[in-house]
Amino acid sequence: MTRKFAGKVILILAAVILLPMAAMALYIPNPEQIKVDGLVSFGEDGAAWLSWNGHEMLVTSGYMIGTDLRVVAVRHDSVVVYQPESRQYQVLIPDSALAWKDRNDVIWTQGMPIWKITRMVALAYRKDYICHSTTTTQNIVRRHVRNMPSMMELVVSPNHRYYGKDGIIYVSPVHIQGTGWKHLMDRIQKYRSRTLGEWFPVLDEKSTIISDGRPLDQILQKIAFRTGVAIHWDRPTMVPLYCSLRDRPWHEILENIVVFNGFELIPTQKGLVIR
Repeated sequence: MTRKFAGKVILILAAVILLPMAAMALYIPNPEQIKVDGLVSFGEDGAAWLSWNGHEMLVTSGYMIGTDLRVVAVRHDSVVVYQPESRQYQVLIPDSALAWKDRNDVIWTQGMPIWKITRMVALAYRKDYICHSTTTTQNIVRRHVRNMPSMMELVVSPNHRYYGKDGIIYVSPVHIQGTGWKHLMDRIQKYRSRTLGEWFPVLDEKSTIISDGRPLDQILQKIAFRTGVAIHWDRPTMVPLYCSLRDRPWHEILENIVVFNGFELIPTQKGLVIR
């Protein structure tokens, strides 16, 4: 094998490894077996967590489950799916009773981690989100609400807090390693991520990071590979990353996933340093 050919093979394999895992083409013979674990609804639109045979799916109107099942509505009391081949609709109803219908928004969940509920709320309202790595407490929320802020108050109560900024929902416990949640928000507000783009112009380019608990250090390795900017973390800490940051500059993504999780992010001539 020539050196040039071997180099191409390595690049191709690396690209394949770094591609996000493709959604499984599920075939669900009986849609009635799909369970509704949680939903946020404005009447006909919203978002919902569904599960079937060990698979979890966060869906919204228009989402395709596999190749033969489309979500057509997320209602106050159910999720409606449609099978084009059979031309049949199926109404998926949660196991326990939901709140009565009215004109307000509704949130209904089984017991699930706060970060997972936050991701569903963020998708329903077309927002991004990031939760601190210690946001693992479970909650159950079943209420009608007037708007997203009142919904998030219920999601984070009583031991967590949330804050909205630039289209991002931030969530963390009230107390984190001896400090308050406001300390994290102060760091985010004071940090000027554009400085990273001034040092490394490639970090001005936009991208997307979605993580349901993958290790932060693995995400940073992928970012370093994709941008070509070295990231040095001498003592990496095994912390999970919970976020959905879509179509944002790399420097903004790095600010949120690193600084909000309590670390320092410093640009140097040799790359980015994490402390």
